[in-house]
Amino acid sequence: MSELSPAVSQYVDPEGRRFEYVHVRHGRPDLVVHFSAFFGKWGDAKPYRDRFQGYFHRLKMLGSCDDHDWLFLCDPYGAFDNGTYYTGHQGDFFVERATSSIIEQVLVDYSSERTATIGSSMGGTGALKFGMLFDVKGIVAIGPHIDLDISAAAQGREREVAWICPDGDYAAPHNFEYTRQVSNMLDTWSRSKPLPTLFLQSCADDDGVHDEQVVPLAARWEAKGGAVYLDTRPTGGHTSDYATKPLLLDALRHLLGGEPIEVDRYPHDPTFAGQLTAPPLSHRLRRRASLLRKRLLRKT
Repeated sequence: MSELSPAVSQYVDPEGRRFEYVHVRHGRPDLVVHFSAFFGKWGDAKPYRDRFQGYFHRLKMLGSCDDHDWLFLCDPYGAFDNGTYYTGHQGDFFVERATSSIIEQVLVDYSSERTATIGSSMGGTGALKFGMLFDVKGIVAIGPHIDLDISAAAQGREREVAWICPDGDYAAPHNFEYTRQVSNMLDTWSRSKPLPTLFLQSCADDDGVHDEQVVPLAARWEAKGGAVYLDTRPTGGHTSDYATKPLLLDALRHLLGGEPIEVDRYPHDPTFAGQLTAPPLSHRLRRRASLLRKRLLRKT
């Protein structure tokens, strides 16, 4: 595989919908499954659109690392053709089914006990959901969206979350089946069944995500008997700038090796340092628009 022209494989579901993925083989027994985050509209990723390829987040960063084999996944459907939280449309879990089929095909050559999942934001949702579905060894979730009804309002993702609900009402409790899949799975998880070891990273000023979703998830995970490592940064908002290559590889190595993670090292050791950058302009504008809508609604 070349970093500039990765070998892209294709899966076609029974309805003819296409999904593309990259399976990077280094001849290792361990597999890391990476779920891409939102990547903008197709117009923002024209080189990928022309080849019907999604955006394989962190492929260039991590794919060349031969500590593990890798599977990079992308969700190319949704309100803006950039993601459905690996779920589907109007109550049809077609993206979840296709993603599961791809993982099952690749996992034939591996063991779930030697597999980890990883992702940021929407990719963190996928890492959590499929990590639990496939009973993997460990999960790495960076600023994950967990309860999507909360993320819709707080992160300006109303249309993306509405797209997956049968009636489009993303805030309605009757749609929690679609918007709170991770929480629902955890609620029904048997304490007799070990949870994957979980590494979470998020920023304390990530409104609607850190205090409202990540911290409660960590507490509930531990209450179910699971091991959790939480790397909290005081500022940074909804970013993965602190999820550097050395940090991610170190966390994955410890998770797959069944070793404890020294979380306190990450913010202070220069080896793992990240440099905070401003969010893309499109993200900032969407967030401002979302906040303005909420203010207007409060006034009416």
